[in-house]
Amino acid sequence: MLVPGWMFEAPHSLPARRRERLFLARIAARLVNRIDVTGARPAGAGTLYVSNHISWMDIPILGSALETEFIAKSDVKGWPLIGPLSRRSGTLFVAREERHRVHNQAREIADRLENGRSLTLFAEGTTSDGITILPFRSSLFEAARQARQIQPIAIGYHRGDGVALSDDQLGAIGWTGDEELLPNLGRVSRLNLAAEVRLAPAFTPGKDMPRKQLAERCEIAVRENYAAIRAAAKRSE
Repeated sequence: MLVPGWMFEAPHSLPARRRERLFLARIAARLVNRIDVTGARPAGAGTLYVSNHISWMDIPILGSALETEFIAKSDVKGWPLIGPLSRRSGTLFVAREERHRVHNQAREIADRLENGRSLTLFAEGTTSDGITILPFRSSLFEAARQARQIQPIAIGYHRGDGVALSDDQLGAIGWTGDEELLPNLGRVSRLNLAAEVRLAPAFTPGKDMPRKQLAERCEIAVRENYAAIRAAAKRSE
């Protein structure tokens, strides 16, 4: 019901952004019982949020919890339904495998950030199994130095009553390999989930800070916050 009105709004306008966040919030509400936003306050406009990535669910959950656009791999724009909606919402598509385009893609990211639009980078480059966090890729951190602020965030899932998920249940959530969307959606809908988005303190990147150092700093923060999410859930058992 929200999509037709959204499609008639001027792209990236405030009314379009409001409809988009409401649209994502409605999807998120069908997937999880609640979303807990914990830790530091969101840093605001022009922020590069750096997150782990477990599932396609991360996007509606983060998009409803934060004022952010997303950086996604280029093949997403060809997906049925999701591709057109992603293009409409301002998703920035990158071809990570095309090394000769890295500089231009970094410039696009930097332009968005310099214009006050926040972006979320899933720095693992793909989805994980939810049990461990994959090493962060440093290639797109070239543009991170242009961000007003960088804020590492961790997203995690637990049962709706706060109890930790088993490794098997986490693996059922993780959207890995070539799995199609509908089977994963079916499993997720039976798990009675809650989500937590935990924000680390934001920091201002140094203009001369090597991108590998930026990636390492963010990875440490995300790992610490993801561990805190899982530890809190285990204490609820």
